Amino acid sequence: MVLLQWCTLEPSGQGGLAAIRFSSPVRVQTIRIFPKDAKPFLQCPDTVSRTEPQAFFLDVLFNAHPITSSNAKEKPKPSNALVSTSIAYSGGQKDFGVNMGAEYATRLMIVKGAFHSVSMAIYGEVVSDTPAAPEIYEPRPLPSATAVPLAPALDPANARDPTQLARQLLKLIPDAPDLELVIRLVFCLKPPNDDWDLPEFPYLHPDLDEDAHDFDLEKAFRSTTRPVADDVSPETLSRFAERVARCVNDKDASQTYLVAGILCHAACQTPAMARSLLEAIDIQQLFDVSTLEDETALLRLLYAAANADVAKQLDTDWFHEVLSSISANPNNDDAVRTAARQLTARIIGWSTLHDALSNTQGDFVAATGLLKDFGNEDQSFGVWLESMITHDDVVNSLAENPVLSVTLPQLLSHRSPSTTPSQDEFVAFVRAYLGVACVLAVYSWSDSLPHARCRARTLGILRLWQGVDGYREIVNHLLLIRQMIFRLECMTDGDDDEAPTQARIDSEHILFNLTKTPRSFLRPNFVKTILNIGSSNLYITDDERASMRQAAFVVDDGFSGAVDEVLRPLERPPAFGSLRTVRVALAYLNRELDEDLESKVLDDFWEEANCSLVTALCDLFVPTVDEIRSHFSLHQPPPQRPQDVMAQLFSTADDILQLLLRLLPSHSLPSRALRTVTINIADLFSCADAADMLYSPSSEPSAAAQAARQSCMDLAQTLVLQDAAAAGGKPGAQVVLRTLLQHGLNSDGLDPTHHLLQVFCLLDHVMPSQDSPEEQRKLWIQRVIPMMLQDLRAFCRALDTENKVHFVRRLVELDQGTIGVGEWLLVEEIKDVSRAIQSLLDDSLSTSQRLIAQAQVALFFRFFGDVLRGSHASWVLDSLAASEEAPHFFASSFLTLFDLNLTPPYLGEIADGIASGFEAFDNEMRFALVVALWRSLQASELTVSRLEERLQRSIKILETITPPYLDPSKLTAEIGRLILDLTEHPVPVEGDSAHFLVSLLEWTTRTASTISRIGELHALSFDQFTKFQERLKATLSADWVERLDAASNVLVFGSGDNMPSPPIDLSESVELSVHDLEDILRQHTPAPSTPPRRVLNQDVFGLVTVSPPTMLRSPAVTGLTKTYQNNDFRQLRQSSARANTSRLPSMHVDVGVAMVA
Repeated sequence: MVLLQWCTLEPSGQGGLAAIRFSSPVRVQTIRIFPKDAKPFLQCPDTVSRTEPQAFFLDVLFNAHPITSSNAKEKPKPSNALVSTSIAYSGGQKDFGVNMGAEYATRLMIVKGAFHSVSMAIYGEVVSDTPAAPEIYEPRPLPSATAVPLAPALDPANARDPTQLARQLLKLIPDAPDLELVIRLVFCLKPPNDDWDLPEFPYLHPDLDEDAHDFDLEKAFRSTTRPVADDVSPETLSRFAERVARCVNDKDASQTYLVAGILCHAACQTPAMARSLLEAIDIQQLFDVSTLEDETALLRLLYAAANADVAKQLDTDWFHEVLSSISANPNNDDAVRTAARQLTARIIGWSTLHDALSNTQGDFVAATGLLKDFGNEDQSFGVWLESMITHDDVVNSLAENPVLSVTLPQLLSHRSPSTTPSQDEFVAFVRAYLGVACVLAVYSWSDSLPHARCRARTLGILRLWQGVDGYREIVNHLLLIRQMIFRLECMTDGDDDEAPTQARIDSEHILFNLTKTPRSFLRPNFVKTILNIGSSNLYITDDERASMRQAAFVVDDGFSGAVDEVLRPLERPPAFGSLRTVRVALAYLNRELDEDLESKVLDDFWEEANCSLVTALCDLFVPTVDEIRSHFSLHQPPPQRPQDVMAQLFSTADDILQLLLRLLPSHSLPSRALRTVTINIADLFSCADAADMLYSPSSEPSAAAQAARQSCMDLAQTLVLQDAAAAGGKPGAQVVLRTLLQHGLNSDGLDPTHHLLQVFCLLDHVMPSQDSPEEQRKLWIQRVIPMMLQDLRAFCRALDTENKVHFVRRLVELDQGTIGVGEWLLVEEIKDVSRAIQSLLDDSLSTSQRLIAQAQVALFFRFFGDVLRGSHASWVLDSLAASEEAPHFFASSFLTLFDLNLTPPYLGEIADGIASGFEAFDNEMRFALVVALWRSLQASELTVSRLEERLQRSIKILETITPPYLDPSKLTAEIGRLILDLTEHPVPVEGDSAHFLVSLLEWTTRTASTISRIGELHALSFDQFTKFQERLKATLSADWVERLDAASNVLVFGSGDNMPSPPIDLSESVELSVHDLEDILRQHTPAPSTPPRRVLNQDVFGLVTVSPPTMLRSPAVTGLTKTYQNNDFRQLRQSSARANTSRLPSMHVDVGVAMVA
């Protein structure tokens, strides 16, 4: 992006028009307007801007110049089309983004507005014809964005005093009261309009010592509606409390109502006032079931309990029993019972909050729920906020926690956090919540006065916080308080003639950001605000306004509106507004399930939609996932979708999954729907992981994708628990497992490798673990897994080695030897590698095919070596020993590889593992183990200890082999190769290793007496053996030297001309060119051919065909033969429906035709 133009425009004539003509087509990206007397460029100090007036509207029109490719055959004709946009300049230096797209540029820019002059810098790029596509791909790094941390002054989460920012903002207002008084007035006491006009305002304090003979509870109630001075003496408060206590006589509902109101007013005053009243009044004598069965009294106590001292005083067994009786009484109104339950939760919640601030193992999620509850309405919010900044015990408890730099957790989400926050994170969250709440109090005060500068500054901070993770959720939650929404509505209600202000622009930004959260529309006041938005807006466009109103109408229409939206087909391609409307409908239905009986909501949905809610959700889930899938498909280029649309798509899918999670445990799916949902869950799970790699971890699409990914795992876990009755007699686990196994091999356009891995992750999550109930484990072993062995086999074959090992181990742990599924898979793997090894003996195998087969063999040995490790070694040996075929295939595979002079990886480890249990195997397997142990001694990483161990074990096994089975030529060749290898190997052959080698030669000489030619080492020459013998003698004692010489005198040696070639190490990877891959794939593709022409059979019986149904049903048909006479054939044709054919009716009517079966 470069500077395209700097200019100061002045309108010509009465129309307020000015224009800029560029010398060549340009693509404008940013328009920057500077205020009066600003110096835009450091290198040009003489350049001064001249923008007047301070604020105005501008209509900007661009000439649309189409851009074509450089190799296009025809150039487009010049266009006079104008594309318009609007700018609301509110003063200061402002940047306005312009999204012109890649298809168009401009050469003319027209500016229209009521301005005297405007200085602007235009940034963008010069555009020529689109260059031709490059022939060679050159990778370029993607630009990375680094998050900028908040300034310390704007980050109350990391401040010792979270109220400091709000107090600094209050200083912008001359003679502003303290923050404590501001909170009481704007949230709790809310003075009437007449008080605002009094000169003493806001310091209108009541006279608590007023000597009135007719003092009663009503006068006490009225006197507490004004703020009590913070410096009021404790004696005055005590006297007032005693006077109130004397007015309380008997248990009476009216007295309870007034006392609750006095406590509600006192809860937001200086802390000593509520304490004095609670000490003076015997609340146990006043509050009981008969006096508290009133909604207003309970609500006043609910507001008062937002005060820490009031909640502590009410936290008694007798009061909890009273509230429990009220909430459990079905004769009470629902509102009364709900208020009693809320009051109980609030009283208990204060204890939880106190504990969370001082206990590292506190219940931080429950404490967060209390804070969220306080932020739902004005009165409780103000009382709680006053307590947090005035009560010494609460202030000190928060201040005792050190200020640590931690990531602010997002605890106010409608979903439960995936991980429990630490105490440090919770304390940072409380500080942020408290700081934002205090700034909102300042905003309300500045808006009530009004004070434009303080209000604009506060709105700017709130808008900034809406773009910061952690703060965004807090700000959006607290802005939904009825007072806050009303103030934003007033800020956005402007006239066309008013000059734009930054405060109004920020208000529209804030309101628009609130609409991104569907649950915001569940607040009636928010819906009212959205529906009242006018057309004279500075930021919100007409299209956005219509989209927001559409979402608001869903809630405004009630249950039927939500049902209609869920049933409406998903807009394709989806837009942000349409997805938001769907999410609002889903949030509305979720709230209905929260507030009403589930059965009633489902019945109401059925009456409205003529289908179940679960069915409607499944039908909506499928196209939603299909749109997500199309963005990650490899079949065609993904559609260009903004990040906010992708985030909404993932969030829509997540909302659907959350509702299904709620309903499916009690409303099962039939088999077909279960398979469909499972397939789409797997695809969504895969796409969510791909989104995490495609987008920045802090971006909205990535966060929404991870939430949807977690929901996929939760719902899949729920589906496998579905009973067999709903799925046509099949357990849900069987349907889900088969679907995942088959769908894992069918990526449907997604990256097949990544898709398979993600399906495996999902499958691993839903399989029962060791902690699962025994009934579930038995179900999988007895009814699920035995029904899909071939699917398990195909899926296992497609997995990479690490995941295949994990998969087999999981099955073994689940099976516990019941049906032997792990053993069966292991044997099948051995059979597969045996076939691959046998294919290497085929000389006609191409080079590419040979490399692939060798890699398959290497991967198997890696798989087998990994399975042998750890606690599963005994299981592997038992599985091999229990199989009749596996040892033979394994032994023949070993020997064939050695004949081909190939060395697989992990040979030594595998041979060691199997040799530890050689007693269970036959002669063939034992001989293969001996050879494998000797061949493993050729490895470069051989150590002295491994040399001794493998030599000892090989001799021990060799001595147990039945002599007639031994093949002298193979055995002597391997002994000769062993001697040659150890002669040249850098590992010293000494100690026990030398003794084992002498013992091997002695065994050879002893066996030679019974088996001919076993002592003939033709692979060695005498000189080669002599060299080996001298190396041994250097490390042996005299008696062992004699034994060596005695054995050597019996051996017979050859010429040594046929030296064995060095072994070839098998590689696990294969590098093939694209042409090689095409050749391999082409071998399995049948060549197209033209079907051979069939010669027409002239035999009359070859022309006979099956007669039409009408003729077969004719009464004239008798038996298997028919003779047509006269016009019988023609009459049969005419009796049927006449066909539109160009062939004339048959004229051969007297021919007899025999129909042969």
